[in-house]
Amino acid sequence: MKKAYVLIANESGTDDSVILSLRDIPSITNVYGTFGSYDLLAKLESSNEQIMQNDILNGITKINNIKATLTLLVDGPGILKTTKIEQEILDIHMSHAYVVIRCLHSHKNHIMKKLEEIVEIIEAYPLIGTYEIICKITAPTYNDLSDIISKKIRTISEINSTNTINVINKQGFDQNSK
Repeated sequence: MKKAYVLIANESGTDDSVILSLRDIPSITNVYGTFGSYDLLAKLESSNEQIMQNDILNGITKINNIKATLTLLVDGPGILKTTKIEQEILDIHMSHAYVVIRCLHSHKNHIMKKLEEIVEIIEAYPLIGTYEIICKITAPTYNDLSDIISKKIRTISEINSTNTINVINKQGFDQNSK
């Protein structure tokens, strides 16, 4: 199964209409509202990479009110610590963030092993492109997320830099929960 993440910046106040349009794109499995440099994060999965690329180029980027996108292509197997049911429960009761990581390509595997040891990281994947790794973390509060990032993730010496994308709970959708 091929995977990708697309970070989306849209016109102010248009989140709901953009989310509604994203629901119609077949390979999108999840959309999360975010705060920071991007307004939304879309997760895509497909057994056919061409379909996924078409959904990005002719679907996502053509939606009205989207100003910019950044596509993060997953490069191989990753870490997934939760089942769909566990993830649904965590989505309701916990705070979440995605952290994208820059590092030397030669350090990617070592960092993935270190990330797997961090209990609060519930998924992580190697990437192709601007960033080398994306991981999703979960904790009771945003302050706890901040501590995990600063005290556990950023202390991995091979990491050059990180960018945190905080998820807004209850904004977006999960195609599996329809």
